[in-house]
Amino acid sequence: MIEFANRKNIGNMKGQMEEHLSNGGISLKKGNELIYLSGAEMDLKTAPVIRKCLLAFAENGLYGYTIQDHAYNHAVCRWMERTRSLKLAEEDVVVATGTVSAVNTAIKAFTMPEDGIVIQSPSYYRFDRAIRNQGRKIVYNPMIYENGTYRLDLEDLKHCCEKAENKMLLICNPHNPTGRVFTKEELADMVKIAQENNMIIFCDEIFGEMVLDAKAFYSLLTVSKQRIIVSTSLGKSFNFTGVNQANLLICDPAVKERFLQQQKKDHIGSIDPFFYNALCAAYTEDGFSWIRKVCTLVEKNDRLIREFCGRAMPLIRPVPLQGGFILWMDMHALGLDDAALQYFMEQEANVIGDPGREYGNCGKGFYRLQIAAPEEKIHCMLVQIKKAYDEGGFGV
Repeated sequence: MIEFANRKNIGNMKGQMEEHLSNGGISLKKGNELIYLSGAEMDLKTAPVIRKCLLAFAENGLYGYTIQDHAYNHAVCRWMERTRSLKLAEEDVVVATGTVSAVNTAIKAFTMPEDGIVIQSPSYYRFDRAIRNQGRKIVYNPMIYENGTYRLDLEDLKHCCEKAENKMLLICNPHNPTGRVFTKEELADMVKIAQENNMIIFCDEIFGEMVLDAKAFYSLLTVSKQRIIVSTSLGKSFNFTGVNQANLLICDPAVKERFLQQQKKDHIGSIDPFFYNALCAAYTEDGFSWIRKVCTLVEKNDRLIREFCGRAMPLIRPVPLQGGFILWMDMHALGLDDAALQYFMEQEANVIGDPGREYGNCGKGFYRLQIAAPEEKIHCMLVQIKKAYDEGGFGV
């Protein structure tokens, strides 16, 4: 069952931002309401099976040090086989304090200051920040955008990886912010190029459960298990973005040992006890069934937006969404620079999303929206954008 959550008065960041903007941060146009669709955090309550489990756990009243055990590892392995056709040994599962934290640890473990880290762009800005904060160089491998879709530039990737100073390839699949799900052939090509140049690969698969339109999802570990770290989490798929915990899948013993040595220096501590219990409840058939219902909601909203834009706002072109719940909107045809585009969305349409320029130069002219939201909210958003579209003279 899909239920929508209340963000007010619980300390939720998006709830506080929405309240601030509603109370004068944004001047609403007549007849409009504030539509807040920023950030990759769904508007949903998490799965009923998780809430039921956590209620019982909370009532038990002990929130002490919590460690990996057979039940936890078995749940992860069973889930990865269910969602990714990936067979793992329990010892392949490594707990980390979130994906971005794990990226930082991997950077320190496998690279040196001034080394280059290759990443496809447009890119998730927290990855860019992690690379810079560790004193490494970002090496962009821009994806090719043509005919409204993205594809890898493998020739450029090969050129980037052949440079001796570039030591790591950072992949996001499904890709944030474009929503691309890479094919098994594309993954194999990336692995081949990286491994020929003795590079470590870190692959963020935290949207991996949320493939749309019955599209197959392949973990990078189905291609190779050598020199690869994969990150998974409850964060996106079960709306646990505020819990800083993730599971890394590392099948290469040498890579795992080196990562753990650095992680010990960083001090991870024990597992969040609520996360432990949430994961064991989520990674079940009840959890899988809930995920599919969420995907149905996202597909419905995506279709509504796509059809509305095609019919009433042809200058706004949503990029095909293959995985996740964040929609990448191509707004180049409006002819607005980045500041004007943000003003159009926020001040004219009163819709708050994520400006594309936050994802690097390749994101200019785009706008990102979170669409795991009530259909009524999505419809209201479209109506308000259409009104601003017409008033701006774009509908002529």
